[in-house]
Amino acid sequence: MSTTTNDDQLVEIRRRIDRLQAFAQAGPAENSPRIRRHLDALRREEASILAAAPEAPDHVDEKVGQLKTRLAVAENSVAADVSDDWATFARAVEDELRSWDTYLERLQATAATKDGNARERAEAAIAEVRTRRIAVDDRLAQARTNVDGAWHEQRNDVSTARDELARKADELPAKVE
Repeated sequence: MSTTTNDDQLVEIRRRIDRLQAFAQAGPAENSPRIRRHLDALRREEASILAAAPEAPDHVDEKVGQLKTRLAVAENSVAADVSDDWATFARAVEDELRSWDTYLERLQATAATKDGNARERAEAAIAEVRTRRIAVDDRLAQARTNVDGAWHEQRNDVSTARDELARKADELPAKVE
């Protein structure tokens, strides 16, 4: 992919990140640690791309794809956070989990290019995050059977698992690179 195309994609990604940040600062999700964590991860990945571009231009396409999928995770996470009913929350969490799947698949493809111990470490780290992702899905499924008017409690339980997933995922870029 050409540098111009990557530059154009990065401009669009930056716009989406800026919109997400503006929303977080002005909306109901203000002061949300989860959104701040997502924004920090996005900014780190963006900075990593900008730093790597001159030295490893052949890896920029891969990194841009990873950033785009990580951004989708953040956007879906915010949609879940600001939802005001159980059905909307559950759909947004499902979308977030699908985004995590795509992100992890991209990281798995990157890990497959590594040699020996580096590959094993990256794959182990990805497996840990997949385990957390499955835990969120399990909690969501369990919550669906127990909503009975107490959906805020179920939402909190699912969101705790989402936080654990995001925290573990924040460690991935350093382990996969």
